[in-house]
Amino acid sequence: MDFFKNLFGKKQSPQNSKPSEQAVLVYLDGSGLPDEVYEKCDLATIEDRLIEVIEQKKLGEFDGNEIGPNETTLFMYGPDAEKLFAGIESTLRNYPLCNGARVVVRHGGPGSSEKEIKL
Repeated sequence: MDFFKNLFGKKQSPQNSKPSEQAVLVYLDGSGLPDEVYEKCDLATIEDRLIEVIEQKKLGEFDGNEIGPNETTLFMYGPDAEKLFAGIESTLRNYPLCNGARVVVRHGGPGSSEKEIKL
């Protein structure tokens, strides 16, 4: 039904729209860690661990990754970025592929206030 409402120009009222979610973005070093780390650790493992923690603690969602030539970004969203980061911090710190990662804790949508943490 919402499809037809949108199709025929009826807009949702602001109180029915979804508030922008907060984010935790993890930027993994794709080239500067020791070779052994890249040989023994993989992206799928850290993603699976993060998904498990986020789901168990009901912190939000893991939304995927973006792989670049020198850096991989992990995207996680939830209603409280501080709680989300607190819930996943030990998982990140205990996985060698995350050594030296840059973490951005953003308190809303793009352009919102944020803080950066170096692991």
